[in-house]
Amino acid sequence: IAMLPAQSQQVAHAQPQMLGQVFLMQRLAADAEKAGLDQKAPYKDQLAMSRIQVLSTAELSDVNNMMQITQEDQEKYYKDNSDKYKEVKVRVIYLAFNPTPAKIAEGVKKLPTEAESQAKIEDLAKRIKGGADFGMLARENSDDKASAAKDGDYGVIRQDSAYTQAIKTAVFALKQGEVSAPIKQPNGFYLIRAEEINLVPFNEAALQIIQAVKQAKFQEWLKGMQTQYNVKIENPAYFAPRVPAQLQQVH
Repeated sequence: IAMLPAQSQQVAHAQPQMLGQVFLMQRLAADAEKAGLDQKAPYKDQLAMSRIQVLSTAELSDVNNMMQITQEDQEKYYKDNSDKYKEVKVRVIYLAFNPTPAKIAEGVKKLPTEAESQAKIEDLAKRIKGGADFGMLARENSDDKASAAKDGDYGVIRQDSAYTQAIKTAVFALKQGEVSAPIKQPNGFYLIRAEEINLVPFNEAALQIIQAVKQAKFQEWLKGMQTQYNVKIENPAYFAPRVPAQLQQVH
């Protein structure tokens, strides 16, 4: 069982009878070796390539696992990539709209159209720019009732938070105290205010940093290996597209 791929090991533990298939394959392989098939084309070349693939994958895995990451490496990466570890405490105003106005079920509360919500969110943005209190407008207008009850407090957004890229791009472009332009999402519009901007503490981000540094070092090592082998084509005609014999024009 141990020699099987991971997914096959699970099946073998649940259905031991499948091991009969493994034993059959072992017997057929042994018979093929007795017949010398492992020394004949194309099987000899296929076996050689399979060995190369298995061992090269093993070497990549081993190098990656043994990659040494120092405390200095981690601290430097954290400093050089501080934007990746930014966290922003935000307030939001959310106005929902009906994305499919033609499919309003009877008895369901009618939502505004996209155009209506857009006009309202743009008006709110102007009022905020003119000095209106964001929290008050959130309480009075936001359709996200949980945050509206807290003056729009929406918590903290980080780079790895499960929000859309449009939301995160807008948030991380804000300076403290700034309010975004209206952000359209599939079911509504957002106005987002950056209340506080901080960095995720180094210790809290340590695992992510180690993985990022390891990946960067691994890619640097792999690139160095790849640059050692530059292919020079001696006969370009050999690689020209070839027309299958049955499609060649008969003269």
